[in-house]
Amino acid sequence: MVRVPDPSPPEPSPREGYLVYAALLVMGLAVVSGFARGALRQPVTSPRALVAADTSPGVRSEDLVVTSRLVVLPDQILPSRDWAVPRRWRLPGYTRERAASLLADVPGAAERLDCDASGCAVLPPLQSVASMAPSARSRLYSALALIEGNPQSDDTFYRSPQIGPFSAVPGLPEAIRPLMDSLTWHRDGVPAFSDLAVVCNSLGTREACRGFMRSMLSRPSASVALRLGDDGAVERVVAGFVEAEKPSVRDRLNAARAAGESTLLLESLLPDWARTHLGTFPTADQEWTNCFWTSLRFLDRAAGPVGNGEEMDALLRRGFVRVPTAARFGDVLVVRDAEGRPLHSATWLLGGYLFEKNGFGRLQAWRIVPLTEVMMDYPGAASVDLWRPRDRG
Repeated sequence: MVRVPDPSPPEPSPREGYLVYAALLVMGLAVVSGFARGALRQPVTSPRALVAADTSPGVRSEDLVVTSRLVVLPDQILPSRDWAVPRRWRLPGYTRERAASLLADVPGAAERLDCDASGCAVLPPLQSVASMAPSARSRLYSALALIEGNPQSDDTFYRSPQIGPFSAVPGLPEAIRPLMDSLTWHRDGVPAFSDLAVVCNSLGTREACRGFMRSMLSRPSASVALRLGDDGAVERVVAGFVEAEKPSVRDRLNAARAAGESTLLLESLLPDWARTHLGTFPTADQEWTNCFWTSLRFLDRAAGPVGNGEEMDALLRRGFVRVPTAARFGDVLVVRDAEGRPLHSATWLLGGYLFEKNGFGRLQAWRIVPLTEVMMDYPGAASVDLWRPRDRG
């Protein structure tokens, strides 16, 4: 799973939460904004295979009408952290000379190095951080992002180039939009932003800083309407379900057509629990909810808390069967790192869209998102696989 900017500076403990990671390229035959591709390799299921399975003979891009709504983070959920306080950069195992070389593009940083036998750390001048050239920022931050505990690892937002620059984030004050662009760096070609303290200090007040963070942490949820123009369109939707569910889904779609409806919202086909939680944030007593539990709870009202990827794998082995390629509504998609450990899971819907809650805690809403976004959120993603409850065939 991923981390959220932690409310306890200067050295936060690892927590799961918000990132927008776009390191995987977008495929041309994608539905709407596309399906992810990249470092996903066989023998595991690849997004390319998921595309082929779900678009032929299933839902086509022309069968979908997709809009988006912003799920705005309630102010009372935003952590009380003072985001204007800068965080130290950690360089474990570095000598002073090696650290100074790495920081050569940050004026004044080498003089502030604090080194001992375990390595070095530095709190660089904010003015120097703000003045770095984009290429230098990208080189340095790409290295710092590999070290757990650095803001470039824990406090970084990633954004797909397809939805515009960071300056286009809805709700940002106009005055900081140029600053957002100048502070943007790139990791493997993907736009990234980490300098929360620089922006918050430029805003000048704690209230303005919190408003900025609230905008950054608010995320879109897709509203997907299924076209019902003819029998072929209906059957393509039906093809996205397991055999036992096809008759009832067909009846539902045909009833909508008979009532004069030209489209049907995908969310109306969700189970009651998922439909009522869509676009909402966890309550105070639901801090423990995460992606793993969400993907199990989608179909199983008896699903209990799932603390980590190891527990998730054990549950999958006991109650699920591996799906080779053809994803169907309700299947669990698991994103894994290079060692095969689960990073994230989500529930497959139709046309490359999934239902998910991306992380532990209250900062993450339940949303419908495209496969591209699911993959973009995980810089360590190396593979995906699909699982189906044994009792669904």
